[in-house]
Amino acid sequence: MCEKLYSVGELAALSGATIRTIQYYDKIELLVAKRDKNKKQRYYTQNDLLTLQQILFYKKLGVPLKEIKNHLVNVNNKHGVRDILKDQSEILFQKEMEIKMNIAIIEAIVATIDTGQSNHDLESMMELALKLNKETIFDYSTVSFDQKTTELFKERDPNYKEIIEVYWHWKKLILEATSHKINNILYKSDTGYHFGKKWYEFIERATDHNSEVIEAYTSGLEQSHQWPEEDLFLFNFCRDFIDCTYSYYCEKKGGEEN
Repeated sequence: MCEKLYSVGELAALSGATIRTIQYYDKIELLVAKRDKNKKQRYYTQNDLLTLQQILFYKKLGVPLKEIKNHLVNVNNKHGVRDILKDQSEILFQKEMEIKMNIAIIEAIVATIDTGQSNHDLESMMELALKLNKETIFDYSTVSFDQKTTELFKERDPNYKEIIEVYWHWKKLILEATSHKINNILYKSDTGYHFGKKWYEFIERATDHNSEVIEAYTSGLEQSHQWPEEDLFLFNFCRDFIDCTYSYYCEKKGGEEN
């Protein structure tokens, strides 16, 4: 039986890619077409269709075209496909962490602007933002927490997804507290009260009133000397502001409840 051949238009219809895209892949030799004797008409096989689907899949995941050619494998080679997907997952995870850092920086600066002060020191915050290491979170892999703490975190979330979310919530608040301190925000103010409330709610969410979890986080705090340099510096810089606003909020909260 003769192998089924597809024209560029048919391949485009089957794959969802545009004709121009397929022609471009042919031009850069990513998906080379078969040609008739006059070399005018392009034809593609069933295997070409499967290859194109791989190309479009990897492109959707953000793999650069110049790298995709090295990633094209036989779809029956499950180990090869798995390795490719794991590699790209790691790349996307790193991009996600960078995005979360940028969001934390933006929200910290916006929070200070929203205080209504007329003399914001935005230049200092922007200068700090440029110096921040967007890969600091990965440095925690070298921190040696005690065995009990490590085991507890693993029990709560084997994939550390929950811990990562807690970290970024913490980082956002640390940057916000840093921004407030740089701008001389008084802890006994509306801004201080609202920040103290945010920190109180963060602790509630992170520990969920679980005594073992509270103990684990306390243990992690006691080992702060092992933290990445950037996080340790920021935390030490704004710790007094955090403690004072937290106490101020708890004090006012207690008075309101009474």
